[in-house]
Amino acid sequence: MEEWNKFVYDLIEAKKKNVEEDKYHALIESQLQLLGWAKYKGEICHKPNIPIGNRDHIQPDILIKDNEENLFVIEVKRPVHTQTERERLQLESYMRQLKVEVGIYVGENIEIFYDAPKEKSAASILKVPLKLDDKMGAKFVEKFSKESFSRDAIVKFCEDRIKEMQHLENLNKIKESILSDSQNVILESLKRTLVEKYNGIFSEEDIQGMLTSLRFSVAPIDPSDASASTSTAIPSTTSTNNTGEVTQKRMYDNTTYSLNGGSFLKKKHFVYAVVSEYVKQHPTKTYIELESIFQPELQGSFGVIQTMQFLREKKYQGKRYFDEEDEILRSGDNIPFAVCTQWGKDNVQNIVKLSKELGFHVEISCTTSNAGVTTTNNTNNANAVSCSLTRNANAKGIFYIHDHSLIVLKGSRINPITLPKVTDSFRQKRDQQLSAYTEVINGECFVKEDVLFESPSGASQFCVGSNSNGWAEWKDEKGNALAIYR
Repeated sequence: MEEWNKFVYDLIEAKKKNVEEDKYHALIESQLQLLGWAKYKGEICHKPNIPIGNRDHIQPDILIKDNEENLFVIEVKRPVHTQTERERLQLESYMRQLKVEVGIYVGENIEIFYDAPKEKSAASILKVPLKLDDKMGAKFVEKFSKESFSRDAIVKFCEDRIKEMQHLENLNKIKESILSDSQNVILESLKRTLVEKYNGIFSEEDIQGMLTSLRFSVAPIDPSDASASTSTAIPSTTSTNNTGEVTQKRMYDNTTYSLNGGSFLKKKHFVYAVVSEYVKQHPTKTYIELESIFQPELQGSFGVIQTMQFLREKKYQGKRYFDEEDEILRSGDNIPFAVCTQWGKDNVQNIVKLSKELGFHVEISCTTSNAGVTTTNNTNNANAVSCSLTRNANAKGIFYIHDHSLIVLKGSRINPITLPKVTDSFRQKRDQQLSAYTEVINGECFVKEDVLFESPSGASQFCVGSNSNGWAEWKDEKGNALAIYR
């Protein structure tokens, strides 16, 4: 990982500065020397003029050789450039003319292409983002360093990746078949299970008749739609209506956020307000500079901001971004861009944290709703109970009877030590929580912002540093354990 970080760091800086292609090209050749390839030995060939036939020639950007053997070819574009089909085909052409199995595209990402025997076109087998501490980046360095490079090993790696991708494709085909005929698929699976379970009590005809009175459906979860993830939704309840159709009522996190004393906004509108306000305060910032502030990983797969050109090329117009005419923002170098709308309980916390680092004032109204019933961060609400926890801590909280969520309040003192008898996953999760939500003052650990948990036990484990029954640990103002509200 250290070697990858050394390799990619200057590329990240070049992307922030929006360097020209020639400078980026020279930088990549320099970074390849960090991987052990020597320019003075003729291993890194800069735009070699290679004859093809009697009259034609090709000139790839970079060719890597060893003892006059062509190993792999690299196509270079500016780090803010979006790859086109023509450029992919050009790289594929170089690979075939030079008789190398592997080609690398370096631009906004590092992408490895493999030209398998007898295949019509080269396949993209790995795309590595330009960011530090990336696992695939470490894999890239491992495979393409001079010391460890092996043509046979690279081919095997690519073949294994192809198999892995085909495996995922086959799983997706199964998913599609379930989606296309979910009623029958679920009905038949349940029938077999229930007939076996209740054999001798109900006949197969009884089970079949009962199941056919129900309607089943399956819907895919869009990984980019944060509001659909199970981590965003607080536990659900189910009911059956008078047609026999099973329905589900989910309780969603409807927390709202206020920026600099303004109105409380839903997540996506809050994020838009943050970006818009920052652009207003820094009108000369270029798009690259803005993207270095609102880094893509803060949101996830769609990024915080994207250029309108990107939206057109990816056909995202009208979905996933604020891209109406009056919503589009412009950078200091006059690039129009849009703010992403895909925000949930987890990734919006990245923007809350960033907003505070930028000097903005953020207020949070913690709310959850189900079937029109709402609870808010207000101890006067009949659904909200002030509570405290004193074992290994001195924590204050607000417990919501309606959905059993609990907010550990800012200023609470908690145990800075995670006790020995916990699992590795527990320890790792709490380490992340301590890093994100606490600060150490005079040797004691304090919560630096209100933190919402889905249950009293989750909140007490955070405070105590070990497994803990929050229903017993948290007490209301009268000294009653929260279990009385269960």
